[in-house]
Amino acid sequence: MTKKVTVKLFAGLMKYLPVNNTKSHGFDYKIATDTTVGFLIDDLKLPRDSIHIVLLNGVYLDVDSRETTQLKDADIVGFWPAVAGG
Repeated sequence: MTKKVTVKLFAGLMKYLPVNNTKSHGFDYKIATDTTVGFLIDDLKLPRDSIHIVLLNGVYLDVDSRETTQLKDADIVGFWPAVAGG
């Protein structure tokens, strides 16, 4: 059975969205059984130093947890860079 997660990229990370997906923040991505959030970041070639916030199904993951938290089918993972403004 194929597993997939929904990946959502926001702000400056949106430039890493698949080419045909510019109208949406998210896309489905196939994963292996033991895929961690950290592996997903590397597999998508997202710049780790630009990722500030990661939410897994709406729950914040700190930097250390990202390396060991395994993804499950239908999870939603959101990535945000540091954002400034006021």
